[in-house]
Amino acid sequence: MNNSITPPPVRSPCVKVCELDPQNGLCRGCHRTQDERDWWVAYSNVQQREVLQRCEQRRAVLARGGGELAPNMGIVAPRRSK
Repeated sequence: MNNSITPPPVRSPCVKVCELDPQNGLCRGCHRTQDERDWWVAYSNVQQREVLQRCEQRRAVLARGGGELAPNMGIVAPRRSK
């Protein structure tokens, strides 16, 4: 019997406000970069959680009115091989 617990899938942070801010390159709704939006489904659960942390950091920086934004997660190899 396998007692390992499968973690629940990570929900996308999308809030249906899909518009990139030209000043910072972030989605105005979820604070992801274009790469992070495009590659969301290819990221592993761990990578998706990392993107969520970056989004929260960016949201906080923008709310404060300044500071260094978390870097782009970027393009990664898909988690499933074909």
